[in-house]
Formats: sequence, structure tokens, C-alpha cells
Amino acid sequence: MMWDYGYGMGWGWILILFGLLAIAALVVLVVRSFTSGSSGPPPGQPPTHGQPPRSNARAILEERLARGEVTPDEYREIRRALDETSPPAGG
Repeated sequence: MMWDYGYGMGWGWILILFGLLAIAALVVLVVRSFTSGSSGPPPGQPPTHGQPPRSNARAILEERLARGEVTPDEYREIRRALDETSPPAGG
């Protein structure tokens, strides 16, 4: 007679599946812990590549120039005005 052969095989596959999911979750947590401390820009913002961060007004002005809402001369004039009124870097 076969008493224990084949009994519990269904539970064995479920336990293997839960084990694999636990390992995958552990890998995700480890990767996130190492990448969350990066000093990059906040999510959704482009990297600056060593340039000082742009003000929101400058970004809007550049978008307006790209869409053709302002001419290059108007862009330079407004940019000059923004540079004169912007607070000094570093605080």
C-alpha cells in the first residue's frame, strides 16, 4: 500500500510558489533600499546633468518658446528680466 506517496503534492507547489514570491519581494526591497537614497532629481523631472536647477518661470518660458508663443527676442528679454529678479543660488 502507498500511504504517503502523492499526498500533499498540491500543497507543495503552493509553498514553492509562495517561496518564489517571497524571494522576489525581498529582491525588490533590497533594490529599492539601494536606489532610494540617490541624489537625482525628484520623479517626473528631467536630470540636470550638472547644471543649476531651473526655476519654474524659466521652464515655462522655455516651453512657450518651443511652442512658438514668444519670439527669440522676447525670450531673451524675459529671460534677462528673470535673471535679474531671481534670488541668489544657495539660499
